Amino acid sequence: MSTIIFNDKILKIHTNKAHSIFSSGGKQAYKYIEGSFGIIYSDYDCDKKMINDWKQEKFDKFFINSPRKITIDMDDKINFHKVMSQSKYTPESYLNLKEICDKDALYFVKNTAGSGSTGVDIYDYEKLQTVDLKNCMIQKNIDNPHLHNNKRYKIRQLVLLHNKKVYLHKDSFFTMSHVDYTNTEEINVRDKHIIYQKDDTIFELSQKLEDFELIFKNIIEAVRDFKKYYREQINSIPENEYSILGFDLIVDSDKNVQIIEINHRSNYKHPKNVCDDCDVRFIRDMILVMIEKKTEQTRLIEI
Repeated sequence: MSTIIFNDKILKIHTNKAHSIFSSGGKQAYKYIEGSFGIIYSDYDCDKKMINDWKQEKFDKFFINSPRKITIDMDDKINFHKVMSQSKYTPESYLNLKEICDKDALYFVKNTAGSGSTGVDIYDYEKLQTVDLKNCMIQKNIDNPHLHNNKRYKIRQLVLLHNKKVYLHKDSFFTMSHVDYTNTEEINVRDKHIIYQKDDTIFELSQKLEDFELIFKNIIEAVRDFKKYYREQINSIPENEYSILGFDLIVDSDKNVQIIEINHRSNYKHPKNVCDDCDVRFIRDMILVMIEKKTEQTRLIEI
């Protein structure tokens, strides 16, 4: 755990995760603010004693991240299906084999307890019949993914929930498979389709993608659809709370996007080529929006 103090508590930040990201973002935000402010982030629920102690410091404004009960169902694969399965901005998804009609497609199987690539596999219809699907959600693979350098990728998009509002950051990054999508050799099909973070994963800013302006417009529409389906949870977040969500999105060859999952306790630490623009700048902009109640001087847009 780390507490970061700028200029005698004018900006005080406590985090139990990604200290350097919150510190760098806080340092950049500090230059633009006037007053006394406190921000607590916890990967779990914020410590009640710390909250009470900080309240005694009489900050002008004081923020804590929302309790897990508000957003954990967004992260749960089965609940995500139940809420957003009718959205055109999510893949076709199922909870049992009887719902599946297309026998020529590939299907991702996601265990509700999985994290990252853990608990995720991909099968053809025949192999799917032999898989244990207990506590799993099934997503249909798209057969026309947009490629970058002939490889499949997914976008990580950070989103802020605060004071009943949804904010989308203009900067995001993508991670790529290490296997060419058109490779016809005998390879592990999982490596071609499941993009996950490992030591040699390639990270790039999303702006480097072909036609990213169109992709970004569709990301905005996808997040707007999320806002519609999760309106109750979003409206439950009061003025002194915030939540950071990490959306994973895939893109097809027509530049349409689909949300494949929502991470409610996202990872904010990545290689420097994307970290400064995406992670650090997001924390900076989040602090400014919560304090100033406006998006000017930030890369956040209200959805």
